[in-house]
Amino acid sequence: MNFFGHAALAASHFAGAPSERELSTLCVGSMLPDFIGMLRLSRPTLDDAVLARGVAFHHRTDEVFHDLPGFHRLSRQAFAWLSERQLPRGPARAVAHIGIEMLLDEVLAGEQRARDAYRAALEVPLGPLLTFPVPADAERLATLQRALLGRAATERAPAAELVAERIVRSLSGRPRLATDEAGRQLLGGWVSVTRPLVAAEAPEVFATLREQLANFGRAE
Repeated sequence: MNFFGHAALAASHFAGAPSERELSTLCVGSMLPDFIGMLRLSRPTLDDAVLARGVAFHHRTDEVFHDLPGFHRLSRQAFAWLSERQLPRGPARAVAHIGIEMLLDEVLAGEQRARDAYRAALEVPLGPLLTFPVPADAERLATLQRALLGRAATERAPAAELVAERIVRSLSGRPRLATDEAGRQLLGGWVSVTRPLVAAEAPEVFATLREQLANFGRAE
């Protein structure tokens, strides 16, 4: 899952949290590992139990999600489609993973509650809740939160070309996975073809995921 998807799933899983503040902290915790990876931050010490619970939920969600038959079906279909059109093996495999996750995020983004929870989570100040070995990393993380909050979108289905551009940017830092302009145009076509397949598979994917996560990390 991508960070938006993690926040959306945490929002529904922990919907019975005692307060909106606790729910938001759980949601931002569920996004934190992705933020750390995106920025290549040092690994922080988590000083808040609620935040730590959100982080644990992130890791368990990924464990379950990556074993789901629906996710594997979509990934295989994506890899086959892209390979048939001559996208190199490395980028094709990467797109078949991260691209499917982005399109599943779009399905979750259709829920107002998920969008509201995401924005509320981005507003949580993380500085008092964790400690970085490299102090400057705290400000880098806060800057990312502000940037994401500033451009938090409410649209369910951005243009296929925009999704393709996001995928290209996500892979651009890894030379073996990066693609060129021709690859970007190919991805735009792939997004258009794959969206309805993901939308059809999504109810089963999320129902199974939520069922397997049902008893995880709830407050005593």
